[in-house]
Amino acid sequence: MFNVDLSSKRAKLALRFFTYGVMTVVSAVLTAFLVLVALGYRLDKNFNFSQGGLMQFRSTPDSAAVTIDGKLQGFHTPDKANLGAGRHTVTMSLDGYHTWSKTVDLEAGQLLWLNYARLIPNSIATSTLKQYPSVASTLPSPDHHWLLMQLKSDEPTYALVDYSDETKPQYTEFSLPDGLFTKKDGKDGTVQILEWDLQSKYVLIEHTNGGVTEFARMDRSKPADAVNLTKLFSLDVKEAHFSGSDANIVFAKTDDVLRKLDIGSATASGALVTGLRDFMVYGQDTIAFTQIQEKTTGDQATQQQIAGVFKGGKVMPAREISASQQVKIAYNEYDNHSYLAVTEADNQTVDVIRDATLTGSSKENSVFAKFNLGKSVDYLTFSSNGRMIVAQHGNTLATYDLETSKTYTTTLDFGSDKTAQLKWLDDYYLWSDDGGRLRIFEFDGTNEHDITSVAPGYDVMLSANGKQLLGIGKSSTGQDVQLQASKLVLGN
Repeated sequence: MFNVDLSSKRAKLALRFFTYGVMTVVSAVLTAFLVLVALGYRLDKNFNFSQGGLMQFRSTPDSAAVTIDGKLQGFHTPDKANLGAGRHTVTMSLDGYHTWSKTVDLEAGQLLWLNYARLIPNSIATSTLKQYPSVASTLPSPDHHWLLMQLKSDEPTYALVDYSDETKPQYTEFSLPDGLFTKKDGKDGTVQILEWDLQSKYVLIEHTNGGVTEFARMDRSKPADAVNLTKLFSLDVKEAHFSGSDANIVFAKTDDVLRKLDIGSATASGALVTGLRDFMVYGQDTIAFTQIQEKTTGDQATQQQIAGVFKGGKVMPAREISASQQVKIAYNEYDNHSYLAVTEADNQTVDVIRDATLTGSSKENSVFAKFNLGKSVDYLTFSSNGRMIVAQHGNTLATYDLETSKTYTTTLDFGSDKTAQLKWLDDYYLWSDDGGRLRIFEFDGTNEHDITSVAPGYDVMLSANGKQLLGIGKSSTGQDVQLQASKLVLGN
């Protein structure tokens, strides 16, 4: 046996190096372990490391209990959990509310946000706010503070509801100035609310009388100052849309030409896009469009249809289609990319083109994704946050999720092939008033809830705090219509 003098300098130095070495190895192993945990790796039952993912949970209202694969978690919303990759069933529950449930696939290394769960009370209280002899149409503002109601379809008379403080809603009735629109036989024609600007201050109004269509811009705070755009610019405007948040700028279709109208200076641009068939505006200066072009000028036999984007003064074609086809387009931006969705009337497939607005080496405007509805597409829309694309035919819808690259196809358990266009309640929920029942459901058709009875054909408005849902219902006598509010959150 060797005798080692641990008190010697040499032994002490060796022991110190050995200790430091062990500490370094332990530190490295612990650091590697923590890095693996941060990346979602975990030990399975066979003591092998496998990468999982992270789920984020949030609900409205919050403080909901969370179960994952039948196991109650030790936290309430909002919170998060590291889980193994694969399929998981998640529920969120709160006393007095229907349980929210969804089965999802979590990929290795994925951050999956389940931040849109809307818990609906088991019993929904709907109250009457105000009654009216008639209401022709409604349109909620983008900020969810204002609801504009047109009282008669053949008169420019309105009721404006200020719902900024839901405990003290304010009601204002007014008429647009007499003579704003061209009359025939001393009478106005058909009047329609078109859209709000993004600042929720101005509204576009369309008036049709005897084959003549006019457009006007109205300031909700000064309706007497409404401006007839058709008269101001002396143009035959066929369609008009606000430019982003600048309500002084309107993009308009005049015959088959796209123009920019500046209301402040009363000037109209030259032709931005010719042969225009359809268009939609996104933001300040981005317009998705379809147009008809002739490859050989003057030769209609060489006509082709182009789907593209106009941005920054440039026309950027993205897709060539037969001129005889009816085409539907939708445009939005999400996660630093632009997306143009295109479908043809005879085709059940939607093509998603990414970054059609870019040029040069950054251009990626080949087809980024395709998804199939299984039926001809009647309506094509993006969610307001740009993440979801919905193609609809009656009560059948296909939703493509740009975040997860997944497609969800479902046939709703109500409605028919004649079901009207589904509209977005928020970024993840759609609503329908088919059959006189107001229903809401998620982008994939799950978590459907019957809210209340309504008079169909009117837009509804989710209050800014998400606690109430405003709509138009029929009075108990059946003679009047009523503005009503349904409570989506219990308590005050």
